[in-house]
Formats: sequence, structure tokens, C-alpha cells
Amino acid sequence: MDAQEFLGKIIKDTEGREYHITGFLGAGGQGMVLKTKEGFLLKINTSADKEKYKERYSWLMQKGKQLPDETRIAFPIAILEEPHIGYVMHEAKGTMSLEDFCEKPEEIDDFVDWYFNATGGLNKRLQIGYLLARSLRYLHINGFAYVDLSPKNVLAAKEKNSIAIIDSDNITSGVYKPLIKGTDFYMAPEVAKNIGCINTLTDTYSYAIVLFKLLTACHPFIGDEAEDSNPDEVCKNANEGLYPYIGDDTIIENKNSVFENTKVFLTDELTELFRRMFVDGKNDSSKRPTLLEFMKACRHARYKVLKCECEGCDAEYYYTGKTCTCPSCDGHNKKVFTIMSIDMVSSEGKILIPLIDQDHMDTLPVYKTDVNHMVVGSEAKYIQRSFFDDNIPFDADKSIMAVGMSNIGELVLLNYLAYDIWTTNNKMGNSRKIEPFVKGKTKPTVISEKDNINYVFLLKNYDLTTERELIDLQQLEKFYGKTSISKMLVIAAEE
Repeated sequence: MDAQEFLGKIIKDTEGREYHITGFLGAGGQGMVLKTKEGFLLKINTSADKEKYKERYSWLMQKGKQLPDETRIAFPIAILEEPHIGYVMHEAKGTMSLEDFCEKPEEIDDFVDWYFNATGGLNKRLQIGYLLARSLRYLHINGFAYVDLSPKNVLAAKEKNSIAIIDSDNITSGVYKPLIKGTDFYMAPEVAKNIGCINTLTDTYSYAIVLFKLLTACHPFIGDEAEDSNPDEVCKNANEGLYPYIGDDTIIENKNSVFENTKVFLTDELTELFRRMFVDGKNDSSKRPTLLEFMKACRHARYKVLKCECEGCDAEYYYTGKTCTCPSCDGHNKKVFTIMSIDMVSSEGKILIPLIDQDHMDTLPVYKTDVNHMVVGSEAKYIQRSFFDDNIPFDADKSIMAVGMSNIGELVLLNYLAYDIWTTNNKMGNSRKIEPFVKGKTKPTVISEKDNINYVFLLKNYDLTTERELIDLQQLEKFYGKTSISKMLVIAAEE
């Protein structure tokens, strides 16, 4: 049945609820998705195997109720009444397909305008990559694999930091085996060659391809020559891993001219993860990086993103130091604040300040964390618990502070903790209390540009770290008396 034939019709679910069809959203190999006046979406199965999905849809609806909302997957919420085979799902409003972020339309010539204006830019893509890995990890932790991950099955909110994964038809836990291998160009080689089973490792491989395309607008195995070859042959070779990775610097074959310009959107950390996935792990799933590693890499990359302040330039880029310039216009941001998280040790009430250019504490040699660095320009950023410790569970992560630059070049801090914290400059002068932020009642704290370096102290022994086995408090206290560990931010202005 053609999608147009459904327009204006009424379809019921097994509970007798009616849905008025108002539009067509999309179609795939297993069916079509229709819009309804009631604000829901209907999936109508039109595949050759549609009879096999009757029981499966009920199973998916049951499992969807058991999984946490953080999976962000559109599971069935009702089953359609016969003769239709399908289900009802919630509509993710205000979203656009991830395909719109990965594939530049041919009618658009300006890549920069498409990448940064039409589709949100680098920071938006990194946030989508983080959220997608997070959703899949929730699914994997609960014993399921998604199977059919590709950009067409992911929706991203235009304005908010939110995603939704649609088309849950092929999710498997070993009880129901999927009827498909996945989507061409996004499946793992062992699946394409029928020498391995679908599992969380094959899901992660598919995720890496999606993230690579999302950030670079290139497929990791499609070079310039492959784009001009026989499409069926290219598809087979890409699926089975017969092409070398376009980012492999050890070979000269299969290079992509677009990637030579877009690889600036990959940090060293992301570059290494993709190498491990598409070189070491292409044919050896045991060597593939994990979703948690990709989550951390996307988060770390977001810490480094600056938006160019030059007139007429909307590009974003990674800040690497004072001499860093925008790769799009070669411009230079007038002022940047850098923020570093470290451990702070105090003994008998005396605070020992770490030396910025050395690897030890002044008068007290002790383990010093240097977990994360953040750069702040014209756009505000949030500091979360994970900024101090990458091992914070992602379901326990939360914002501690917000930081941004005022219109006169001063750093503004908002304290989201339930208690006061303190800030002081490098001469231990101008100490001020940063009260918990209450909208409309509490004013943000301003770090003056006159102070070259500032320290922000969190509460002593605030439980941010999961382990401190490298810091032996009992041993320290034998020599220095009562000792405590706190977390500290080191803030410096760079011009």
C-alpha cells in the first residue's frame, strides 16, 4: 500500500484508540512511518517478513517499559489492530534527522555555512556524539544490542541537547534474532561476511562510523577513487572492510580530499580512537575502543572548542594555545580563559598552592591530578563533576559551575553547588565567597582581568573522585598533621 493512500484514514490500536493519519515521515526496508493528528507516529510494517514481527512488537513494548528513559529509544507504546502490522510510538518534536548533519546537500556549495550554521557546528556534533554513545551504553548495560544503527535512525533536537533513536524493530537480546544484518556502509565486517554474530561490539563499530561521518562528513572507508567506482562493489567492499581507513597515515591508498580539510574537527584523542577502531579493530573486535572511551573523548573535545569572534566568521575550532588561529579565517580571538582541574592539599589549615609550571606542590610533593582543561571564549560552558574525575559514572554526573565571558572580557562564574566555595588570586589576595546561585537573587561572581591567575576552591573532601589510592593521607599526616584533599580550579586569562 502506498503511503499516500493512508492520508486521511483512521487506524486503531488493539485497545481501540484511533489515530488520524495526517502525513508521511519516511520509509525503509521494513516499513513506513506516518504522522497522526494525535501527535503520535505509526510504524506500518510492509516487509516480506512482516508476519514475523507481530509477536516481536509486543516483546519490544514490554522491554521498552523496563528500560530507563535515558536509552532515548522510541519503543512501541501500543500495537496496531489488524489487518495492519505495526505499532504506535512517541514523536520526537523539534528534531531533524542525523542524515542532515552527515550529508551536505549537493545544492549547497558553502561547506562552512552548512556545517556551522545549517547544522549547528562542531560543538553541537560533539554533544550529539556524546548523547548517542550514552544512549547505546544504557541499552548495552541492560543486555541489548541495537543492530541497525545509522544516521537515518537517529533524530537530534534543533535547539536543545537531546536525541532520539527511532526504529527499534531489530533490537536483540538473544531471544529474538534480528531479521537483518544492519544498514549498508554502517555494519561491522564480521556481520557483513557472516562470520560473526551481532552484539554490542558490532553496535560500537557502527556508532564509530556514524560519529566519524558526523564530525568529518566523510565515510571512514570511502576515498576519492571509491566514489567513482561501481556502487555495488563499493558497498560490498566498505561493508566487509576491504578498503583501508582513509585516516591511516601509514598507507597512501584510498585517500579522501574532503577529509584532508575536515580532519581538523578531530582531536588527537578522537583520532587515536578512530585508528584503533578502523585499523586495529576492523577485523579484530577485541581491539575496538568502547562507547565509554568515545563518550569521554567527545566530552574532552567540547572543553577545547572555541567559537571564532571575527566578523563574518561563524566557525568553531579547537584551541591549542595563544598562537592558535581559526582554520577558516585565520583570525585570533582577543581573549580566552583557560581552566584546569587539579587536587589541592591543605595541612593544619595551611593551603599549599601547586606550581603551575611544575609537576609538584610547593613544599609538599604529592600526587597532582591534571584531569581536564577547558577553554572559555564568547560562549558559556558548564563544569561538571566529571571535569575533576573521568571515572564519575555518567548517571551521577551533574553541573557544578557555569562559566562564561562578560561583554568587557571578564570571566563570570555561577555556583550550582549547595554550599559556598571560594576564589582567590595568585597572590592569595582578593579572596571572595561564591555563594550558591539562585536565579533572581544571587549575582554571579566576576573574575577580574587584572588577576592573571585565579584559584577556585571547592569544599574540603567533597566527594568527586571515585578512588584516591595514589594519595596516602595517613602517611602525609605523619609528617604534616591533619591533612585534607579538596578540588581546585586554576583559571588563567590568555590574550
